[in-house]
Amino acid sequence: MNENQTNQPLSQGTAPNQPGQGLPQGYPNHPQGPRPGSPYPANPNYPPQGAPPPGARAGAQPGFPPRGTAQPYPPHGQPPVPGAGNHPMYAQAAKQPGKPPAGRKPPKPKGDGFGRWVFLGILVFILLVSGGAVLGYKTAISAREAQANAQKIQAASQQYQLALIDIENEKYENANTRLKWVIDVDPNYPGATQKYTELQVKLFPRETPTPMMTATPEPTPTVDLRGEADMLQTARSQMGSKDWAAAIGTLNALRDKNLEYESLAVDSLYYIALRHLGIKEIGDGYLEPGIYKITLSEAFGPIDAEANNSRLAARNYLAGAGFWEVNWEKALRYYSDAYSSNPFMYDRSSGKTAQDRYVQASYEYGHHLIAQYEPGTEDYCKAREYYNQSLAISLNDAVAATATAVQDICEPPTATPEIAPPPAEAPTAMPLPGEPTVIPIEPTPEIIVPTEPPIIEPPAEPPVVIEPPVP
Repeated sequence: MNENQTNQPLSQGTAPNQPGQGLPQGYPNHPQGPRPGSPYPANPNYPPQGAPPPGARAGAQPGFPPRGTAQPYPPHGQPPVPGAGNHPMYAQAAKQPGKPPAGRKPPKPKGDGFGRWVFLGILVFILLVSGGAVLGYKTAISAREAQANAQKIQAASQQYQLALIDIENEKYENANTRLKWVIDVDPNYPGATQKYTELQVKLFPRETPTPMMTATPEPTPTVDLRGEADMLQTARSQMGSKDWAAAIGTLNALRDKNLEYESLAVDSLYYIALRHLGIKEIGDGYLEPGIYKITLSEAFGPIDAEANNSRLAARNYLAGAGFWEVNWEKALRYYSDAYSSNPFMYDRSSGKTAQDRYVQASYEYGHHLIAQYEPGTEDYCKAREYYNQSLAISLNDAVAATATAVQDICEPPTATPEIAPPPAEAPTAMPLPGEPTVIPIEPTPEIIVPTEPPIIEPPAEPPVVIEPPVP
C-alpha cells in the first residue's frame, strides 16, 4: 500500500469502488481533485480511473485490488461489493444463509429457562409433601402396633404367671387354657412352650378315652371323609390304647386335611405319640427308627430323661457296631456306655444284647493286648482287667484258661510254708440207744468258814542300841 493512502471506511450512503465508477469526493487522484481542506495531496502515480493498478496480474478481475494490498470492507449492514458474487467466499456464504462464520458459537435461545426451573421446583415440592405424608402415616401405624404389642405382652405375662400358680395348685385345666392363650399371642414367649408340653404330659393320663368304632382297613387307602373333631378324638382314643403308630397316622391325616385346626392340641399329641413310639421301637430292637421318632418329638418340646437315655444308649450301640472287629478298644468303649444305660437292649438284625456285646468286646480286647505286647510288660498285664470284667458277667472256659495263664505270667506263684495240722482230739464215747446218758459231775471244792476271830500278833519292838561310854 502507498504510504499516502489509508484504509478509511466509506461514508454512509456512498457506493463502493466499482469498475467504471469514480472515487468519492476527497480521495487522492479524484477526477475533480482533492476535497477542499483535505490533508492528502494528489498522487501523480495513482493510475487513472478504470485502469488496473500497477503490479496487477494480467487478466485480473477489475474492481479488486492487487495481491498484497488491503481491501476496504463495506460499512455494517451493507451488502458486499456488487459484482463480487463469483468469489468462492461469497458464494459459500450465499449457499448457507444464517450459518455463523467458522469459529463462532451459535447464540443460545432465551426465554424458556425460567419456566423449567419453576416446573422443577413444583415437582420437588410435591415429592417432599408426598414423602412426608407417607412417612408420617407409617410412623403412626408403627407406634399404634407397638402400643398394641406392648399391651398384649403385658397381658401374656400376667396370664403366664397365673398359669404357674394354677400348676402349683394342680388346676391343670385352667393352666392349659392360659398357656394356650399365651402361645397364641406370643409364640416365642420364654418358657411358655416348655410348660405347655410338660402340662400335656401331665394331662394325658387323666384323660379318659372314648371308645369309637373304627372302619376295617381296606387293601387300598381311602380318603378320610370325617370331620376334624372326629379325627382328633380318634387320635386320642388310639393313644389311650397305646397304639402310637395308628395315632400318628390319624394325626397326619388331620394335618393334611386342615393344617390350622387345633394346632397346639395336635402338636402336644404328636409329641406324646412320637416319644412313646420311639422308646417302644428301641425296646423292640429297631434302633434307628426309634432314634428318629424321639428326635422328631424333640421338635415339639423338650424330651424327658427316659427318652433321652434310650436314644443315647441306642446311638452308643450303633456306634460300637461300626467298630466291631475293627477296633476293639473303641467298640468296648461304646458298648460299655450302652451296657450301663440299658444292658438288655438289642439289635433286631444281630439279636445280641448290649450285655453280650460288652462281654465279647472285653475279652477280645484282652486278646488284642496279649498279642500286641511282650509277656510280663505293664500293657500285657492290663489284659487281666478285661478278662475279669468279662468273666464277672458270663463264665467262659476258654477265656478263664487264658486269664489264668496271663495271671501266672504277671504274678508267678510263690512257695508257701507248710502248716502242721492241729492234734486230733480223742473220740468221745457215744451212748448206745436205750441206755441212760451219764453226765459226769465234777467235785465242788470245799469252802472252809473260820469260826474264831484271827489272832493278830503285836508288832515287834525295835532293838535298843547301847552306846559305849566316852572316856
